[in-house]
Amino acid sequence: MISNKSMPLAEEKYMSVLYAEDYNEGDVFELGTYKVTGEEIVDFARHYDPFPFHIDEQAAKETIFGGIVSSGWLTALVWLRLMHKEFICYETILGSPGHEEMVWPTPVRPGDRLHGWVEIKENRVSNSKPDLGFVRYTATLRNQDNNEVFLTTSTLIVKPRPTKGVDN
Repeated sequence: MISNKSMPLAEEKYMSVLYAEDYNEGDVFELGTYKVTGEEIVDFARHYDPFPFHIDEQAAKETIFGGIVSSGWLTALVWLRLMHKEFICYETILGSPGHEEMVWPTPVRPGDRLHGWVEIKENRVSNSKPDLGFVRYTATLRNQDNNEVFLTTSTLIVKPRPTKGVDN
């Protein structure tokens, strides 16, 4: 569904290796920009979220939105794609235990250019499982008018920096 030829596949990207301890409170990482098309809004919604205001221009005009708007789930997946393109390090990030919040304060419309970033809130290495670290962050997407269209606060499971072996 989401396709943008300017976004390389995972195996084509280069990402600096960062461990849990390398993410510091207040660090900001740019996610880049993505232009949402009307076609992908409708295609995604037909398959996964077929509200009339996502798939039918005439019906959408008669709603509070006044026209076609993106499914929030498509918007979330655009954010996730940008995370994979610009932020996630496959060598150290092991997944996520979930999201604390996920909101869509402004609808995304066809032609919107979404720009995102991640701000680190905290990091820690587990005391009980020292081979696991956790990085908590807030990610935001804004449109070309600087309106916030997506915000999530979440945690990533991240490998901590390897400890050096002790010579005997």
